[in-house]
Amino acid sequence: MTIKHHRARLQLKAKCTVSPSKQRCARQLQIERIFQLDDVSVVPFRYLLWRTMAYLHLAVFFTLLLLVFNVRAAVEIDDMLVDSNNSLPGESRLLPSIATPSRHLRCVGWRATRNCTPDGTREPQNDKSCDDVITGGTSGYCEVEDVDSGERFQVMRAHCSGLQRQSFFRCSEASYFAGFRDHVHAVVEKTRTPGFSLPNVASGQHPRDGIVMVVYPKLLASAYAGIRLLRDVLHCHLPIEIWFHVDEIGEDLVLLAPLQRLAIYIGGISFHPIYNQRAKGFLSKVFAIYNSHFDRVLFLDADNVPVRDPTFLFSTMEFEANGAIFWPDFWHPRRTLFNLHARSMVWELLDLPFVDMFEQESGQLLVDRTRHAAPLELVYLYTFHEPNYFEKLNLVYGDKDLFRLAWLKLVAPFYMIETVPAMAGRVVNGSFCGMTMVQHDANGDVLFLHRNQHKLTGEPDERIAKGVAESMVIPPPEAEDGGESPDEYPDPIIWTHILSFSKNASTALYWVDAYRASPEFPQWQPCYGCRYVDNLPFFELQTFSEQKFAGIESDLRYYALESRKRLE
Repeated sequence: MTIKHHRARLQLKAKCTVSPSKQRCARQLQIERIFQLDDVSVVPFRYLLWRTMAYLHLAVFFTLLLLVFNVRAAVEIDDMLVDSNNSLPGESRLLPSIATPSRHLRCVGWRATRNCTPDGTREPQNDKSCDDVITGGTSGYCEVEDVDSGERFQVMRAHCSGLQRQSFFRCSEASYFAGFRDHVHAVVEKTRTPGFSLPNVASGQHPRDGIVMVVYPKLLASAYAGIRLLRDVLHCHLPIEIWFHVDEIGEDLVLLAPLQRLAIYIGGISFHPIYNQRAKGFLSKVFAIYNSHFDRVLFLDADNVPVRDPTFLFSTMEFEANGAIFWPDFWHPRRTLFNLHARSMVWELLDLPFVDMFEQESGQLLVDRTRHAAPLELVYLYTFHEPNYFEKLNLVYGDKDLFRLAWLKLVAPFYMIETVPAMAGRVVNGSFCGMTMVQHDANGDVLFLHRNQHKLTGEPDERIAKGVAESMVIPPPEAEDGGESPDEYPDPIIWTHILSFSKNASTALYWVDAYRASPEFPQWQPCYGCRYVDNLPFFELQTFSEQKFAGIESDLRYYALESRKRLE
């Protein structure tokens, strides 16, 4: 090593001693030790060679890293491609609310998505053709194309919870699904025609008020008992229309004999046959209200009885202001048996934003047909339009919510009773079984008892007798006290208690269970409410005998037996 080189090293060491960048100096000293050359002129060349190799290694590393990122990006882009036409899903968009004229749409296919939302990342590997079956529990959308403009839209947008598990559809139906809003628009335009009215509406006269009922064989005893109660106990003199489908009752009308004799005896009852082949079961209710000869209708399910004369409803402030009064169901978006929540596909079908409110219980309805011709016309469309996606996709249960949804669609006024339903039933060994829905008036007082889970028959129920023999069903209350039965009515007493939601609690805490309460109650008996009476948060239990209408069940059981005897 030359003296000149040695001095340079000493100077470097001295500099490193005071330099803040000691690591860099250490690397330079290490280089000097590595080369240990006498000819300092060689040092720059080998040093440059070493640095070049280091930079080359770094360049190779970053090149490989960039290649990996490019490959991953290419894979993600490929995942997003729509394999039928190599177009990106971003090119399809939500279908606009209403288009005039109507669009001509064709199906492109099912586009699967992740995260249980139609807005999730695409999963092209799970895409399906237009004819493949799509079941509830999956997320994605049907992609359709406007034949005229070439635009692409997302239709039948499905969340995993948007449909019930047993529901299914094909994207080949998407154009019909999307076209339903055009039919709604046509109905709305029809109702705006001067002079439009529903069938049988009187013009320029004092409104005709009355009660409408629909009967079928299973409800004949209930209808007879309810009408007898209205006339003879509650002293209600409103005229009553009884509607029935001839295929269900029979063309000879023999099953109607008790009701026909009752009509002769008390008067004010008319009978109206239904021949429309689709207007059966739940759908007959809509048909009857739509075609009623009353201008203002109180509809009552045949197994639903008021506890006092309901005539006052027609003159209430709520009805006069709105022309329609509806009643809430047990269920709401946070607790629903029928999948009516924010992610339900029903909102897309109706082209309606989600409305957070209680579902509707249609065992009783109060409607002014002259004032609300438009929403009733829309209810009729909802009920009888084909294909019926409410029914096909299980979007609603029967007619239950069709009235509320039609009124919401047209922003028509209605009053929803604020008091949530109570339950009437029995308590045995600490278990409660609610078998009747209890509805209220606008003041919160009990008004209707809808016996929807244990109907009157007027004859002994073999299932109950079998249950008693097997110790699987409760004995009558009088037998529990060791006494003899006070009557010989075959229908059992099922109203011993009422379970009501606390008036001081928020309805956000209202939670009703659906359950079976065996062995205290037979396994076939559906129950609603809260099973164990020693744990009733936000609910209050009252005995039925304390109510002003305590004797009403004995009257109904007597009249049901009378109905059965008049049929013999």
